[in-house]
Amino acid sequence: MKKVIGWLIALVIVAFAGFKAYTYWDSTYNGTTAYAIVQDATKHKSKTSKGEDYKVDGQQQYYYSYDFKWITEDGKELNVGWESRESSNPTQLAAGTIVKAEVSSKRVIKGPNSVNKAQVPSEVMGKLQ
Repeated sequence: MKKVIGWLIALVIVAFAGFKAYTYWDSTYNGTTAYAIVQDATKHKSKTSKGEDYKVDGQQQYYYSYDFKWITEDGKELNVGWESRESSNPTQLAAGTIVKAEVSSKRVIKGPNSVNKAQVPSEVMGKLQ
């Protein structure tokens, strides 16, 4: 009888851990298509984990950070930030343009890529403005 109870407890623990792992994966890596209007970005100096300036071949590295208000195709609003790649001269997204990306509740998974207004669903366009 003690063995059965021990196995049942182990099974419950494994099932709970599996559920928590799936929930984390789903909220982090399972995204949906969303659109946003690019606002002004902030340029930052890249730093090492020790807080020192990060340089490649003697050149300081920079990146832009954005705070996006994403609207998914089903009308949900997500506030997820995004940072550009580090570079000695990073390219800034043009303010006022519309971007499309795959976005989860925690991060931008793929993108953002600029699109024109004709490519944005009308329901989403109404909520973007």
